[in-house]
Parts: sequence; C-alpha cells; structure tokens
Amino acid sequence: MGIEGNRQSLNIEQEGLVNIPASDSMLGTKSIPLLYLRFALAGIMANAILGIVAVVDGYFVSGFQALELEGIGIGFTVMVITRMLGVLFGIGAGAVISLRLGKGMIVEARSIMGQTLWFTLFISSLIAVFGLIFENKIMIFFGASNESLPYAVQYSRLLWISLPLTILAVVLSILTNIDEKPILSMSSWLVAAGVAGITEWIMITKYNMGMMGSSWANTIAQSIPVLLIFYFWFGKTKLKPKMKDMMISLKKMGEVAWTGFASFSSQFMMFLAIIFTNNLLQSYGGGLHVAAFTIQNGYITNLLALAALGGMTGLQPLISYNYGAGNFDRVKQSIKIGLIFTVSFFLIMTAILFIFADPIMTFFAGGNPELHRLGVWTTMVFNSLFMLNAVGLLISGYFESQERNWIATFINISKMLFFLFPFMFIFPKYWGVEGVWYSLPASEIPGILIAIYFMRKEFKNLNSTKLA
Repeated sequence: MGIEGNRQSLNIEQEGLVNIPASDSMLGTKSIPLLYLRFALAGIMANAILGIVAVVDGYFVSGFQALELEGIGIGFTVMVITRMLGVLFGIGAGAVISLRLGKGMIVEARSIMGQTLWFTLFISSLIAVFGLIFENKIMIFFGASNESLPYAVQYSRLLWISLPLTILAVVLSILTNIDEKPILSMSSWLVAAGVAGITEWIMITKYNMGMMGSSWANTIAQSIPVLLIFYFWFGKTKLKPKMKDMMISLKKMGEVAWTGFASFSSQFMMFLAIIFTNNLLQSYGGGLHVAAFTIQNGYITNLLALAALGGMTGLQPLISYNYGAGNFDRVKQSIKIGLIFTVSFFLIMTAILFIFADPIMTFFAGGNPELHRLGVWTTMVFNSLFMLNAVGLLISGYFESQERNWIATFINISKMLFFLFPFMFIFPKYWGVEGVWYSLPASEIPGILIAIYFMRKEFKNLNSTKLA
C-alpha cells in the first residue's frame, strides 16, 4: 500500500496537480511595494534601454534625406508587429504560467512555457515568409508613397527576416520576469543596446551604410535577448523547456493566446492607428508631417510606450501569482501601488517633454527648420495626455493577469474603436492636418473613463471578498 501510494503521489506531481504553498515564492510573501518597484523598474529600464537605442538611431538618421526618413518610419511598422505578437504570446503565457505557479501546478506551468516557445517560433516564421513575399504591397498599405516605397522596402527587409528572433526575444524577456529574474531580463536588453549602438556607429559613420546601418542596429537590439533561452535550458529554473513540448496542445495555446489577446488587441489597434495616421498625414499634410510622425512614433512616443509596457509587465507576476494563490489583499495592494507609481512617473515624463521639446527636436530634426518647428508642436500635442494611456494599459493588464480577458480587451479596443478612429476621420474635416494630431490625445479622455469604471467595480469586489 505504501509503495502504491507513493506512486500515485508521484504521478499527481508529474501531472502538475500538486498544490505548493504560496509561501514558497517571494511573490507570495515579500513586501508588495518593494516587489513592484523591483519588477516594474526592471521592466521599465529594459524597455527604456530599447527606447534609448531608438533615440540613438534617431540621431544617426536625422541627417538622412526626408524621403529616407519617411521610408524608415513606414518600414519601422514591422517592429510594431514584433511587439504585437511578442505581448500576445509573452504576456498571455506569463499570466497563465503565473496562475498555475500560484496554484502550485509547476509541471503544467513548465509545459506551457515550452509549448509557447515552439508555437511562437512556428507562427512568427510563417508571418516572416508572408512579409517577404508581399513586401511591396505591405509597405504601400502601411502608407508608403511611390517616392518613399523603395526606402521602406529596403529598410524593412532585414526586419522581416529577423522577425522570429525578435518576437521570441520579447516572449523570453517577459517569461524571465515570471521566473522572478527581472534583472536578468533587463541585462539582456542592456547588452543588446550596447552592441546595437556600436554596430550602428560603425556601419553609418565608418562604412557609410546609411539606412541599412539603422536597420541592422534595430535588428540586433531586438534580437539579442533571444539568448535568454540558454538561461531556461541550463539555469536553475522550474520552467526548463523539454523536447516533448514540441507536441503542442492547441487547447493550452488557445488559452495563452486568449489571455494575451487584450494586450495584443491594444498593440493591433495602435498598429492600425499608425497605418491610418501615416495615410491621413500624407493626404492632408504631405511628407513633412509623415516625417514628424516618424520622430514621434519611432522615437519619442515609442520610448513612453515602451516604459508603460514595462510597468505593466512588472505588475503582471504580482497579480497573477497572488490571484492564483487567493491572496486578494496582496492583489489589491499591488494594483494600488501600480496606479500611484504610473501616474507619478508619467506626469514627470510629460513635464520633461514639455520643458525640453525644443532641444529634443534639435536632436532629431537634422537641421531642417520646418521639421523642427513642426516637431516641437507635435511633441507637446501628441504626448500631452500619455499618462492616461499608461494608466489605461495598467488597468487592462490587471484584468488580463487574472484571465478576465473580456474586460481587458474591451478597455483596449473601446478607446480605439469608439473614439480614436472616429476622431481621426472627423477632426481633419474641421482642423485639417492638425486634427489628425489632435485625435490621439482627445481619445485618451473617454478611454480612461471606461478603464476607471471597471477598476472602481473591481475595488468593490475585492473589498467584499475580503469581508467574506
């Protein structure tokens, strides 16, 4: 009987059904403010490093012709696809794995980790092949004019080729956070930034490679964190992938994709907004406005967006793990700390942008006085209410971390679908090209009201759960 009982216990453990107490993890025991600062700051720093690479890239490309800058802005849209699919599988798998770990289901969590990596590689490879086959048509769809099309195609080709690596890099960096190694994730992006900066300097200044130097630098910056796979293969981790994970369960991958769908939907809607904005600016204002949008979307606002995403992914392990473990007091404390930090951080960032808008645009405009004047104005208008965007993303990520995906998705999609896209087509009728620029900050106001509505209901639910 004793031997048989031990065998049954071993089988249950191998199936990932054993419940291990939350006290086995620092996520369930350590101080929430300290944990959040550790995870969020590491996430923000990791993404900010990537954003700084983009800023350095902006310095090098600022001396290029306006058509080249326009082509880079169109081609850079491929990077949005990287982020879009990276958060779909990375944040989706991260939430599902953390919930399993919170319930003590370690083996199942490990299996989901491995399957996610293989599935991501397969899907991203298919998309890369599709992008290369139809690169001309895709760049025209993204907003390239006949004049800028050759530059957009040239810049994006390397980004398509490296797409599987860059998507896996995002996924692995998120899963490294889930494994309670945020500093390791941040360090991988720091190494990537250093290598990319040196590469770009050599290629552009020493070998005069122009746009391709920029393309190579961005590819390297986005790809190097894929080497985190060696940590999961050889490091001390519960999530070590195995070859048997190549046998993919579509049901589990469906759960991962659905859990990450809210973040994906936010990135996808922004992807569509970029395409519409490029086309509308081209129609109402011409190439100068597209070049100004390239500076915002590719460098300035991109840096803010990366920081917001880092703060959200830093919150995710705390919410998912403690929700899975039933520690609802810690869940409530986590989201409160996250909201306070996000509001404070992005108010400061917005103030810095307003104060230093002129020197910032001197850095990016490459001596073009018209682009400089337009850039100062667009920097202040386009980013004026970004703090609301960051708070909405954090609230959406909160619900996503608990697999409450309908709410998370509605928060993300409603702002874009009901407000941003209508504003983008209505405002220019009254204010011309300036109306295109006004549409994004204007949509943040009703968007954040929707997010606050759901968050207030959630605080009431958490209070009633505590009382029960």
